[in-house]
Amino acid sequence: MFGRQTSNGTLAVPSSMQGRGHTARKSLMAVRDRISNWVKPNGERAPVQAPERLAPPSFRPSGYRSAGVSAKGDDKFRIVFENSLEGIVVMRPDGRLLSCNDAAARLLGGASGELLGRNLTDWVVTEPSQTVNGVTVFPLGILETVVHRGGAGKVPVEVSASLIEGGGHPCLLVILRDITERKAAQDRLSFLANYDSLTGLPNRALFRDRLSLAMRRAERSGVPVALMFLDLDRFKVVNDSLGHAAGDLLLQHVSTKLANCVRKVDSVARNVDSETVTVSRLGGDEFTIIFEAIRGPEDAALVAQRILDSLLEPCLIDGQEIFISCSIGISLYPRGECDLDGLIRQTDMAMYRSKTHGGGMYSFYSLEMSAAVEARLQTEASLRHALQRNEFTLHYQPKADLLTGRVTGVEALLRWCRPEEGMVPPDRFISMLEDTGLILPVGAWVIRTACAELARWDSIGMPPLAMAVNLSARQFRDNHLKQLIADTLLDSGIAPSRLELELTESQLIEDSDKSRALLDGLAELGVKVAIDDFGTGHSSLSYLKRFSIDTLKIDRSFVRDITNSEEDHAIATAVVALGRSLDLRVVAEGVETLHQADCLRALGCDQIQGYLLSRPLPSDQLVAWLIGYRAKRSFLRGADLASPSAPMPLLSVADMDLD
Repeated sequence: MFGRQTSNGTLAVPSSMQGRGHTARKSLMAVRDRISNWVKPNGERAPVQAPERLAPPSFRPSGYRSAGVSAKGDDKFRIVFENSLEGIVVMRPDGRLLSCNDAAARLLGGASGELLGRNLTDWVVTEPSQTVNGVTVFPLGILETVVHRGGAGKVPVEVSASLIEGGGHPCLLVILRDITERKAAQDRLSFLANYDSLTGLPNRALFRDRLSLAMRRAERSGVPVALMFLDLDRFKVVNDSLGHAAGDLLLQHVSTKLANCVRKVDSVARNVDSETVTVSRLGGDEFTIIFEAIRGPEDAALVAQRILDSLLEPCLIDGQEIFISCSIGISLYPRGECDLDGLIRQTDMAMYRSKTHGGGMYSFYSLEMSAAVEARLQTEASLRHALQRNEFTLHYQPKADLLTGRVTGVEALLRWCRPEEGMVPPDRFISMLEDTGLILPVGAWVIRTACAELARWDSIGMPPLAMAVNLSARQFRDNHLKQLIADTLLDSGIAPSRLELELTESQLIEDSDKSRALLDGLAELGVKVAIDDFGTGHSSLSYLKRFSIDTLKIDRSFVRDITNSEEDHAIATAVVALGRSLDLRVVAEGVETLHQADCLRALGCDQIQGYLLSRPLPSDQLVAWLIGYRAKRSFLRGADLASPSAPMPLLSVADMDLD
C-alpha cells in the first residue's frame, strides 16, 4: 500500500522503493506538492480537466512510471473494483467522492449514485492528518474507525487510504473493510482476559490492575482505600452435596448481592461514587472489593456489615433454600509501608481470622494478626515434616461401664511433640492438619498405629479392649477410607468389632447418600460407628434410623453442669432415652466428678469417659494404669479415687476385673 502514514507523520515506503533514495519524508513532501498543485493558495480548487466522476479511469499509484497502461489492464481493474467484497472508494484528497463500488455503497448505507460528490467524512469518523493551503486533507494510511449509518447504527471499519493519479490529478484510493467480527472477537478475548466468565465480575488480573491504580490515587490524595477479601463459609458443602451446577448458581447469586450492596455506596460515604468501587471474583468462592475514597474504617465496616446482612436471606436453588454466610477481611491503605502484594496478604490474614472465629463476620488487619499468622506459618511448616520425623504419638483415654466399673475400651488421641517447644496443644494443629490436607496421611497413620497398639496389648496378655478413633470430615469424604480400614484390620489381626470410628453429626448430613453408603460399607466390615459430641450439631431421629450407628456420645458441654442445670439435665435425659429407644449405646464425655457419674447412672447412661477415670495417657502409662485399676461395682459411689489428672493407685493384677 502506497503512502501509509506512520505514527510520526511520515509515510511508509513500499519495500520495492526502499534502497532507491526514497525516504518517508521525501514521499510525504511529494504528496504535499502534488496536492498543492491542485489547491490554490486561497483555498479554491484548480480547474479539473478530468470528469467529476471517474468510471474508473486508469488509476496509477503515486510514483508509478510506465510507458502506458493497456486497456486490458483497465478491464482487470474494473472487474476487481466492481466485484470486490470490500468497499472501494476513489475521492479527491479533501474526501469528496468521485467513484465507489457497490460494496462501499452498502457499507455507507446508500446507492452509489447518491453518494458521489459527498464527503467521505460524512460517514467515516477520522482525525485530519494535515491541512494544505487551508484545505483539510483526508488522512493517508491505515486506521480503525466507525462508519455512521444514521438510523442503522455504527459499523466498525478499517480504512486504508493511498495516493493515486486519476485523470492527471492526485486522488485517493480508499479501501473500507467491515471489521465487525474481528472487533467482536477482540472484545471477547479482552473480556475473557479481564473478567470472570461465570459472574461477569473483574478477574484476578483486572483486580490487581485496578488495585494498583487505587493505591496510587490514595497516595496522591491522602484519602484511604479499603480492600476487602470475602470467602464463603461452607461453600464446599453446597458444591459437593448439590453439585457444581448448584454451586455456580450460588456464586452468581452472591456476586449479584455484592454488586447490589456497593452500587449505592454513596449512601455510606457521601464522597464516593460507584466508579470508585470494584467487586471482583478471584476464583472459587473468593471475592474482593476495592472501596476507594472512604472517610475511615467506619465506612468499610458499614459496607461489610451490609454484605453480611444481605447474605442472611436464603438463596433458592432447584427449589431448595440455601443459607450461606461469608468471612470478610479488611485492610486500609495507605497505612504503614506496604506494596500491592503486601496489602493483599494483610487482607487475607484478616479474612482468615474471621474464618477461624466461626465465619459470618468481618475483621480488620492488625500488626498482632501478622505476628500470629507468621507463627502459624512456622507451625505449619514444621507440621509438614512431623510425620516423617516421627514426632506424632498417641495417647489413650479409657472408658468404663457405669454399672460394673469395667474398663470397656479407650479412645486414641493424637499428640504432637515438637522438638523446639515440646507438646503442642491439639487445638493448635488439628485444624491445621485439616486445612492443609495433611489429615489424610496423618489420619491413616493414627488408624494403623492404634490398631497395631491394640494388637500389642493383646500379645502381652491385656484383656481385650475396644479402640475408638476420631475421623475428620476430610477423612470421611476420602474414597479410600473403607479400603484403608479393611487393610489395617487385616494387617493387625484385630477383630473389626473392636474398632470404633467416631464421627460428628455434621459430617453425616453433608452428603447423606454418600454417608449412608460408607456407613453401610463399614458395617459390612463389622466396624462400629459412634456419633461424637451428640446434641451439638444437626441432631435428627431420621438419620439415626437410616444410618448404621452403634453409639451416641453425650457432649461434655451437657455433662459439665448436669447436676445443677435443668437444661443440661433435660438434654442428657433425652439423649439417653433416645439411645435406649433405638438400641444404641450411650457414652458420656468429660465426666470429672462422682456427682456427675451418679447422675448419669441414674439416667441410665451406659458408659463414661473423662478425668474421673484418667487423663489421656501414653501407651505404657495406660498399661500401668489398667494394672492398678480397682474395678468394683461400688467404685463410683464413694471409693477413694485419684486426682482427675492422675492415674488410679497401682494395685495387684489379682484385683482387676477386666473380663
